[in-house]
Amino acid sequence: MNFGFLTECYARADKSHAQAYADATEQVDAAEAMGLDSIWMVEQHFRPWASLLPSPMLFGSAIAARTKRVRIGMAVAVLPLCNPLRVAEESYMLDQISEGRFDLGVGRSGITKFYDGYNVPYEESRDRFNESLNVIMEIFTHDPFSFEGQYYSFKDVTVAPEPIQKPHPPVWVASSTPESFPIMGERGFPLLLWFQGNWLDEPIKEYKKAWKAAGHAQEPQILVRFPAYVGETSEKGFNEPRESTVHDLRRTMREYGQGNEQRASQSQYWIDHYDEYVQSRACYGSPEEVVERLQEFKERMGATGFLLDLNFGGQVPQELVLNSMRLVSEKVMPAFK
Repeated sequence: MNFGFLTECYARADKSHAQAYADATEQVDAAEAMGLDSIWMVEQHFRPWASLLPSPMLFGSAIAARTKRVRIGMAVAVLPLCNPLRVAEESYMLDQISEGRFDLGVGRSGITKFYDGYNVPYEESRDRFNESLNVIMEIFTHDPFSFEGQYYSFKDVTVAPEPIQKPHPPVWVASSTPESFPIMGERGFPLLLWFQGNWLDEPIKEYKKAWKAAGHAQEPQILVRFPAYVGETSEKGFNEPRESTVHDLRRTMREYGQGNEQRASQSQYWIDHYDEYVQSRACYGSPEEVVERLQEFKERMGATGFLLDLNFGGQVPQELVLNSMRLVSEKVMPAFK
């Protein structure tokens, strides 16, 4: 099992941006020292009260310089907002800098604020994503490459440097719409899934069916992202991330609730029913409880790895985040090795 640590370089009202980066790099050092398998970065824009990671590739270079073992992943690069040729070049460069430890996760994000800031119509996001992914795979499989599409056109372009991983760094695709699952299975892309109470049983079944029918040699890979926290006891595991989780739900109401009464009422419901939120959408508890919950993800979703957001909402004190990481390493991971 791949145990991944998720970071967004969380911001807090009571600490500077410099401290936010210092905390994130301390967590990176801990992940390397404690034996976690991977560190995944979330691309974020225009939300200084929440996250400080507009360019994960830059932070990925810092991670590569500080570590020797842990893998470095994007979860995800928001393809409709960037030139796919640039994404491919930077992927190859980070693969070189990290000595072959880079994973490229791609998606299109559901946060329209990103698109508004970049002046990209969100209604074009699906078409832009599909074309950008096709461009990247053309680059990854042909040298030189050419491409003619609706948004991009390239002719006889050679990309450098070459990657260390052959034929290219792994490409993971974030999927949430059921119709995309069999397409990704047929094309042989491993999946990044964000668990939000939806088990996606049928789409995953269709994904694996399409994967098998396409005759891919390797087994399908599925990484599942979710809020997670391990406390010394069941009570601490439940209560220590409460303030941060509720903070995130309130932030969701402020950011997305205006004009979306259903979204606002749903967030308010989870604030009023924190215990139900933990049971249905998170993985909080003692080491034993977290192991049991992760076993459920493994068996029901076919998860081959986990992206653990151990500071969901970004308000968990640094010492508790580091202790949760330690408990994952010492008490949770051994159950899956």
